[in-house]
Amino acid sequence: MTRLIVNAGIKRVVIGAPDPVPERATKGASKLHSAGLEVSMGVMIDECNELISDYRYLANTKLQRFARQHVNQFGRPLGFLHCSVIDSKDKEAFARNGNSFGKNLNGQMLSSREFGAYELAPPPESIWSASSLNDGENEALFDDEEEAETLRRSPMMQWYQEVDAVVTTFPKAGNNGPSPDQQTIKARLNGLKWLATHGKELPSGVERILVLDSTELVDLPLTNDDPNLPDGVNIEEFWKGEGRKPTRLLLRHSTSAQAEAAARAASQAAKAAADAAELAKQAIETGDAEMAAEVAIQCNKAAIAAMNTIQREVEILQGFKRKLARLGVLVESMSGGDPIDVMNHLGRRHGYKAVVWRAGCWGERGVQSILRGAFQWVSAHLAVDAVGGKFWQLMLAERAVQAACGPESKVKIFAEQEDFSLEYCDSERADKDCALMVNGRPIRHIRLDVRVALLDDNRPREFKEIKTKPMRKHFNKVEEGPWFL
Repeated sequence: MTRLIVNAGIKRVVIGAPDPVPERATKGASKLHSAGLEVSMGVMIDECNELISDYRYLANTKLQRFARQHVNQFGRPLGFLHCSVIDSKDKEAFARNGNSFGKNLNGQMLSSREFGAYELAPPPESIWSASSLNDGENEALFDDEEEAETLRRSPMMQWYQEVDAVVTTFPKAGNNGPSPDQQTIKARLNGLKWLATHGKELPSGVERILVLDSTELVDLPLTNDDPNLPDGVNIEEFWKGEGRKPTRLLLRHSTSAQAEAAARAASQAAKAAADAAELAKQAIETGDAEMAAEVAIQCNKAAIAAMNTIQREVEILQGFKRKLARLGVLVESMSGGDPIDVMNHLGRRHGYKAVVWRAGCWGERGVQSILRGAFQWVSAHLAVDAVGGKFWQLMLAERAVQAACGPESKVKIFAEQEDFSLEYCDSERADKDCALMVNGRPIRHIRLDVRVALLDDNRPREFKEIKTKPMRKHFNKVEEGPWFL
């Protein structure tokens, strides 16, 4: 803005109120003044501050302060990983139940299991899943159906309101879960389903981003009559995104995926040509010129067929891109495919400062993303014993999240009291609200927000020796000595 003002030849600038971000408060005015312009600041300051009161609050939240420091240091947005923490031995039950309780509502609870067998999984679509209550011995302790229904809602952490974008993925077949039932296109659309349904509750300025491989683009539903569309999703409304920032598709591996297809087709053509050349050589040696000519024609046909295959694939992808563009969707290509690559792209290309990633990375893929620096905050849903009080539940949850995020020698989590959330479960009726009975023992759903720090053993450390002055006066009696003696 300051550069545009200077280049426009404007001589005098009046600033009503300084930027509410402390480190930028006088930066623009100083640049204008240095360029020789007449600058006045603080004109009708109260009225101007009233106009930007919402922005002033948002710009100085805990999240935004962390985000600005992170962007200045690394050049990419502060990453929030929204996930579940489950028992790594019971991933199949998680896939079946679709909620944050890894156990199939039987067996031991968190407090009586050994620590260490925990894993990252996608966040729950709802806090209580009806499919998880199919065991007659396990009943939810709700007073009435209306109360139970209000709890089956999307657990959206507070950071969603303050970030620049929310990212979900459309994973490749085989990458979205442990169960064979999770490999269908409909099951792979869980991220898109969330963006199109609960994502409507996001502030209009928070962008909705779907990350997928360019070769998977053809599997996306574009209309409401698509047979693969999950129930309750108005996909046409989602693509249009009226009244909010346009929906964005990030095509990862975009260049490499098409190059891989081309290389694969070229390899097949080269093999066919080699086979044909060998046959032609044999035909010439035997004096059968007619066979040699026939083989050469076959080789040419194979090369043309390979070229047509490549052209068809490119045309199909381009056709989908054009359809999405007509609907108002922003389609963007990027290199790389890991979460850290997406974060770097959003930082360099769009200058985003904070991004929520709804985990599509199961287990070790999520841990590797944390270790590579893609996420600095983890918001994890898990189940713990509903007895023992808040301190006990916090300790159990913290140890489970630590085990799921990686070894303590490489990554360390920090959970503060303000980051411990029981907002979906806590009430005056502590053990009757939001608790299930399993084998006669109550369990509770918890969301724990933790900060993540990476530990680097090779980082140089400096130690300063601080000298203290000796005491000049000697005290003979205890009562004469200072309080610290």
